[in-house]
Amino acid sequence: MKLMKKTLVLTAVLLILSLSLFAKLTPVLDFTSYFTFDNTTAGIEGLDWKSPSGIQDTQWWETKQDYWYDAFEKPAFLNLGFELDTDKIDMVVLVDVLQDIFVQIRDRNKLYTNIPFLNNANLDLSFPRVGYIDYTSEEQLIYLSVGRRQIKWGPGNYGMALSDSQPYLDNIYFKINTDISTNWKFSYDLVALAFKHYFDSGVEAEGAPQTTFAHRFSFHGSRFRVSFTEMNNIYGKVPSFLDWTPIALWHNNYQDDCSNVMVDMSVEAKFGPVRLFGSLAMDDFRLAEEPSTNPTAIGASAGVECNVISGNPFWGKEFSNNRYAIKDDTLHVPGGLNVSYEFYYCSTYMYNRAVSAGKYTSDFQINSNAGPKKFYDDDAFFLGFKYGPGSVLHLLSLSYESTEYKIDFNASLLQRGSYYIDSPYDDEYKAKYDPLKLPGDVTTVLSIGSDFCYYPQPGIGMDISVCYTRDLTHDTGALKLYAGVMLVIADYL
Repeated sequence: MKLMKKTLVLTAVLLILSLSLFAKLTPVLDFTSYFTFDNTTAGIEGLDWKSPSGIQDTQWWETKQDYWYDAFEKPAFLNLGFELDTDKIDMVVLVDVLQDIFVQIRDRNKLYTNIPFLNNANLDLSFPRVGYIDYTSEEQLIYLSVGRRQIKWGPGNYGMALSDSQPYLDNIYFKINTDISTNWKFSYDLVALAFKHYFDSGVEAEGAPQTTFAHRFSFHGSRFRVSFTEMNNIYGKVPSFLDWTPIALWHNNYQDDCSNVMVDMSVEAKFGPVRLFGSLAMDDFRLAEEPSTNPTAIGASAGVECNVISGNPFWGKEFSNNRYAIKDDTLHVPGGLNVSYEFYYCSTYMYNRAVSAGKYTSDFQINSNAGPKKFYDDDAFFLGFKYGPGSVLHLLSLSYESTEYKIDFNASLLQRGSYYIDSPYDDEYKAKYDPLKLPGDVTTVLSIGSDFCYYPQPGIGMDISVCYTRDLTHDTGALKLYAGVMLVIADYL
């Protein structure tokens, strides 16, 4: 608590200085207050968060990753910090004041607000979740970023290799972007990701060291984009230059006992108002003559989007930390009416390994005054697809946006097997489940929702949403209602 007070005081001082002295230092003082009603089953008390099935309630579909994602998806009560903007160097320091994360998960089955202490709980002390400095050279040839923020690669709502399914990633990001002809550009991305771990150097240990590297080669024009990605998850040791050397094929380094390599390809094309996109990721591929290797593990996505009616983009400010994420410039057309359908498939053994540090997951430590004080989860979030392996998702959405308001309607159908990321990854289970079919008993979930945002000015707005989810397999349902108001306070000081 003392550390939190000191951090808030220091940030407030910097805000005052930025308001009075420095033109290029912009204060961030954003306020979001919301109330929700959510009669979804609560996800903590009396439940084993390390259950092999991943399901937290036998009559409900959600896994622990779903609970974590839902909690961190909600906006903070207060964003406090500053943004430094110069010709070549930008810097962001942000403290997001959230309600205690464990309260959000524990109190899901009743009326809830993010206003601190109204729910008889303390603030979440696990901040900051955004803080970085970046450099952009002339003509955007070189980009370099160091710090903490989200990263999302891919043209769809969800990425198979790197996505924004976790609240942040500690990373070093390097990019080259250059013209190669009149109508074509080439870009190269290299990123190194670090994760929280306990100082146990054993490969088999819980909390063993984990570092993930990713590099990507992309070619893009005004109507077509294609990218080739390779990721190397190093675990159980301190990585060497061999593990992250920028241009090498990491798969051919043969670091078999401490490396998990994945490849991904994404494509996007535009034909008039229609955008087509998709991706294919491969974690492992077993040939017939390789009976002792890891089972085939692949993920794929495909989507189509049509800009039916053109219009002005929505000017409302994004109040979540996702506004600072490193994202691809896709061929999506903002504004007007967009209709889209997306399909995602993630096979049974995708992202998996026998030890937690070898999986394509990110761990997380929570300091909570409402829960178990310090809580460590080494598989809290997926680096890629948010619903994880053994799942199929159909997503249909309709969105209309103008300058002052935005309306979204969406429907999704999720199918998820009973083998999970925490299930045993051994020969018995590898022989039990077909690697390309949904494993075991399948749970089917239907969700239908709508969201309405109105911003009379870019920094003042309201957001109202409703979502009904039906677990068709267990014949259970839940209703979520959300109403919030947002205000950029710094603009009026």
